[in-house]
Amino acid sequence: MNLKSVYSKLFMGFLITLILSFSVTGYYIVKRSSSNTQSVALEELKGRNEHIADLVEAVDEQDIRRILDDYAKTSKSAFHIEGGTLHDSFGKVQIGLVLDDASMKSMKDKEGVVKMRNHDNFYQYSKSYKIHNQIYIITVQKDVSKSASAFLDSFILSGVIMFLVGTVVFLVVSDIIVRPISKLTAATKELSKGNYKVRVGYAGDDEIGKLYVAFNKMAVELNKQEARRQQFISDVSHEFQTPLTAISGFAGILKMEDLPAEQRMKYADIIAFNAKRLSTLSKNMLQLTLLEGEDVQLEKSKYSLIDQLNRVIETEDNNALSKDIEIEFKHPRGDIEIVGDEARMEQVWINLIGNAIKYTNEHGVVTVDVRKTTKDIEVRVEDTGVGMSEEAISHIFERFYREDKSRSVEGNGLGLSIVKRIIDLHEFSLDVTSQEDVGSVFTVKIPYAPFSDFAKRLNIKRDKEHENTGKED
Repeated sequence: MNLKSVYSKLFMGFLITLILSFSVTGYYIVKRSSSNTQSVALEELKGRNEHIADLVEAVDEQDIRRILDDYAKTSKSAFHIEGGTLHDSFGKVQIGLVLDDASMKSMKDKEGVVKMRNHDNFYQYSKSYKIHNQIYIITVQKDVSKSASAFLDSFILSGVIMFLVGTVVFLVVSDIIVRPISKLTAATKELSKGNYKVRVGYAGDDEIGKLYVAFNKMAVELNKQEARRQQFISDVSHEFQTPLTAISGFAGILKMEDLPAEQRMKYADIIAFNAKRLSTLSKNMLQLTLLEGEDVQLEKSKYSLIDQLNRVIETEDNNALSKDIEIEFKHPRGDIEIVGDEARMEQVWINLIGNAIKYTNEHGVVTVDVRKTTKDIEVRVEDTGVGMSEEAISHIFERFYREDKSRSVEGNGLGLSIVKRIIDLHEFSLDVTSQEDVGSVFTVKIPYAPFSDFAKRLNIKRDKEHENTGKED
């Protein structure tokens, strides 16, 4: 038996509990039984003692010995009268029945004196009587060794029965508990081997049932992650292979000596475009990898959100004009300052506004709307583009995910993954709503708390710098 197994621990717990329960209960029962046995025995001895006294008083002195001998044999009793010969059912002297000298001395001169003695195997009751004008000391005893032995045998038998019944119950209960755990262990081993389709079934609603539900959810999620991993590898291969194939193919064409200059320039532009595409892809992958590292440090500062958005809109304006898309910028009067990593947050706005332009048809509208609420500052980037399905919304922040499987829109599917990571690092929030053929809305919520904390730290830093300057003066 493996002592570290759940079964062994349950059995040891059961055994210890059984032993402790049996010991405590046994001690209590033995004490109660001993007390009851003593009470019953003393009452019996008292009645027998008085009965012998009545016999002695009822007969002549010369007949006392004969009467008592007969009584001892018929009643299977042992008694002693004033130090004379002890009588029992076999006519043998009983060792330990005769009173000691001190007890005899205290009883022989006075009527009604009672002495009781408790021995391991018998109880003894003595009482003095005045019969025929003299003091008789009548001592009777009861052998309780057989009663004690019978009780002990009964107690041991009860313990054995209790142990056997408890063991059977334990085996049944432990099997009910351990079997589903063993099934879960086997399923976990399968999961560790890469079998993410393994599932476990359990009908109960207890802790084990909840554990089964959690395991199945984990297996489903791992299966999804494995599918996404495979898709990621496929997407990476595709994203790199497509421009590499184009570069390799058109480079071969450029080697042709009789290629017209106009076509040579065209193919050179295609090679340059795909080289730039590879460079952007590599840059984005490196950036996302760095952002997902544990030691990412944001260079936070207080800056103007309105100025930043104006810069990004001006940068993206050429792309919008090429599709005759209007960019509307709405914001409250006055400046709005936030605290964050200015360079990284600029990447967020470039990606969100750039995507809105990419997926909006010609003559559409892209709206950048800044609002102040009681809790935060909201920046909404809304477009009148193709929109997204519910399924797409649940995956848009995954690497290389693109709902447009034909890749008719330029991009590599890493932009929104970068956006989400930057937002999470700032502890801001990003919400997405979309409707197919209507458009999408990306809402970034920037809470006021980070700004207040940052401003407080800035003031403390300035106060310390002022104190240090004062000391130097």
